[in-house]
Amino acid sequence: MEKIKILLAEDDQNLGMLLKEYLIARGYQTDLYPDGDQAFRAFQKTGYDICILDVMMPVKDGFSVAK
Repeated sequence: MEKIKILLAEDDQNLGMLLKEYLIARGYQTDLYPDGDQAFRAFQKTGYDICILDVMMPVKDGFSVAK
């Protein structure tokens, strides 16, 4: 069975790593991106099952990425 792929966009490095480690420990494949632009470009290239977006990020906020 294939792991669920999660795109995690979080600009706070400590919180991002904590969330990523937790999700990996729960069995999810998780990629962390530090800003909305990088997250959006990764989303276009990779098929993610779930996106977890921080609302206030540099370059592009979570609301813009979700649109």
